[in-house]
Amino acid sequence: MKLTIKDILWLLAMGLFYTGVGILGYLFPVVYILTCFFGIPYSLYVYKRGFKASAFLMPVSVMIVLIFVSGTRASILLLLLLFMPSFVCGFYYHHQKNLPKNIIMLSIAYLSGWIGVLIIWNFVYKIGIISEFYSFTSLIESHYLKEMSRQYEMILNNFQETGKLSLYTLGEDPKKFAENYSLYRLTVKQSFFLIQYLFPAFIFIGGFFSSLVQVLFAKLILKALKWKSPKIKEITNIGFTPLTVGLLGLTWLLRGSMDDRLYPQLTMAMDNVLVIFSFFMFIVGVLFTIHVIKNAKAGAGFKTFIGILSFLSIILSPFLFVVLGFFEGIFNFRKTERFL
Repeated sequence: MKLTIKDILWLLAMGLFYTGVGILGYLFPVVYILTCFFGIPYSLYVYKRGFKASAFLMPVSVMIVLIFVSGTRASILLLLLLFMPSFVCGFYYHHQKNLPKNIIMLSIAYLSGWIGVLIIWNFVYKIGIISEFYSFTSLIESHYLKEMSRQYEMILNNFQETGKLSLYTLGEDPKKFAENYSLYRLTVKQSFFLIQYLFPAFIFIGGFFSSLVQVLFAKLILKALKWKSPKIKEITNIGFTPLTVGLLGLTWLLRGSMDDRLYPQLTMAMDNVLVIFSFFMFIVGVLFTIHVIKNAKAGAGFKTFIGILSFLSIILSPFLFVVLGFFEGIFNFRKTERFL
């Protein structure tokens, strides 16, 4: 392994930067939300070096330094939440894999990293991150419901006298708020329940958007440096294999016939898997709709009208695009490479 002076200086600069990120991320874990930006320098270095020993020299050195400076936890966080996903991104760029594959594999790497953190913190450090997350969201829910109850009691006590009491905290018309109070409480409870129940799916979807940002920013930098990289138009080249669609349909059928009370953990896992794949089906459905509009033999005015209707349908009836993605996965109307 022969390194030039430029390589050594670049490694030192990255080492200092990632040591700072590791220390700061251990003190303020919210910093890892920005991993999609912080990981780009390392991804670019892996892009140039590939699967060589020099690609691992800097991460190993930084992790050793962090063990002595901040402890093992800081080192593990940096490895699982930054180095591992960023290596995947750079490795796929190094081998010129198309952008959708890079994004999907990077999303899986992010999910694996977070699962690794949850498992290690739970079994090694005896810290239940998920339990703390549930407690935190329950606390917020309780606080918000108490505030709603307080406002509702104020209305009941004063509305008959004036009818003009302003809800400064919630910003709602008092009469309308009183009439829909029960519905609002139910909506709040259902919302927080879904946040807790679909926690794994939200981690994956958050990782997907982080992956999208990281891959695209890396692509822009590679283009600016005039380094070879996959074409940006390939980003829509994503499709499901019929086997995946069939397994997803079978999972839907099995889930519909299961009793939540008998298999709570299994049904929760299946629901999260279904949400994740439905999310991808939705994306494929949207891409299919764009493909149809783009290739339709019609005037610009008609295409614009259909485009507006499709946009409204995304907001009002998103499940329609999940169904379209389902059929696109079976028949592959766009003739894309199917790798999911």
